[in-house]
Amino acid sequence: MMRSFPTVSLRRRGARIAATTLVASFSLAAFAVPAAAGDAVVFSRDVAPILMRHCVGCHRPGEIAPMSLLTYRETRPWARSIRRVVSNGEMPPWFASPEHGVWANDARLSSEEIETIVAWVDGGAEAGDPALMPEPPRFRDGWQVGEPDHVIELPPVTVPANGPDLVPNQLVRLDIPERRWLRAVEFQPGDRTVNHHQIAFVGGFAGMGSGSGQERPPGKADSVDLKIFAVWAVGAAPTVFPDGAGRWVDPGTLLLINQHYHPNGDSERTDRTRIGLFFGEGPLEVEVEAVLASRMDFTIPAGAPNHRIVARHELGSDSRIVSYFPHMHMRGRAMSFTAVHPDGSREILLDVPEYDFDWQLFYYPETPNVLPAGSVVEVVARYDNSAENPDNPDPTRDVGFGFQSTDEMMVGIFELIEVGPGGE
Repeated sequence: MMRSFPTVSLRRRGARIAATTLVASFSLAAFAVPAAAGDAVVFSRDVAPILMRHCVGCHRPGEIAPMSLLTYRETRPWARSIRRVVSNGEMPPWFASPEHGVWANDARLSSEEIETIVAWVDGGAEAGDPALMPEPPRFRDGWQVGEPDHVIELPPVTVPANGPDLVPNQLVRLDIPERRWLRAVEFQPGDRTVNHHQIAFVGGFAGMGSGSGQERPPGKADSVDLKIFAVWAVGAAPTVFPDGAGRWVDPGTLLLINQHYHPNGDSERTDRTRIGLFFGEGPLEVEVEAVLASRMDFTIPAGAPNHRIVARHELGSDSRIVSYFPHMHMRGRAMSFTAVHPDGSREILLDVPEYDFDWQLFYYPETPNVLPAGSVVEVVARYDNSAENPDNPDPTRDVGFGFQSTDEMMVGIFELIEVGPGGE
């Protein structure tokens, strides 16, 4: 299973309690042990294991979350806030409808975990015996996967304390001596307080280079020949492909890195992002392809409360779909991925009925969907450009494609592996 990309909040990240990353979720196997009947629920024995498993990937010193939850002393002042956000489902963030699919990276707390936290707060948020505190997960400094075989150094980007988002586009020529395949890709941002996300494409927009990302007029589509190379967002784990699986890269490959920076409101910062490439050894057994089902030729009318945009991608081979990534901006309300089979039958693969731009999540099915050649993956996005949308920066403006958060995007990414008949 590939691991990557759950993120923390962007515009309201300082006011919300951030949640799990897959690093935390998969690196700690211990589960919370419920208190015996009649015992008081305490932090060390009952609550700390839940936080270690779900929260401290972001809630620790040096990470993006606004507070650390590694110790009782750090957690206690936030007890009532934690109770509120886990009770109402705001934390951990998760937006896939439970009616469609079972997800390997489902971040939701179990009902027992929620009840434990509620009982702890309602019972006075007691510390408990310090000897019962679990060991925190181990997090590596520097490169998480190890020493890269090749490092791409991106030019520095200076982000002012205030103002609009910055969306520079960097063109990078891959300087490697021979064709190799990637077993992993890791982004290493220089300043996580302002670095929102980065998407590396193979190919590029005609006429687009480094700069503000404003070269393309909103709503206008010109020549595009793009494939997803890698994606990163704050709080993400590196992309690590399964054994024997990966992606080919060739000498001289042109990468377009679309960067997105959000001023932190406090001080000017400079980010220097590096991208580490990790090469596989031996033959590449399975190639993982990232498909971009996207529209750029759209206009969302001013005041429209439920504007619908559709993108479709037909599969040329039997394919196993291993991940989904919906992306819109501040007017995005919902997105779904549906398989239209060759016989005309329809199957909802992923439904995100309440999309939230503050969170950029990948969704990994517990059992990857196998679709026959000729199937069409239909991505439907819905937008609220009315005054009823509290996040809408200007309901009086028609909105088209653009890189600023106040513009819009319609991007549905899914990763697949081509397979033989029957999914073999």
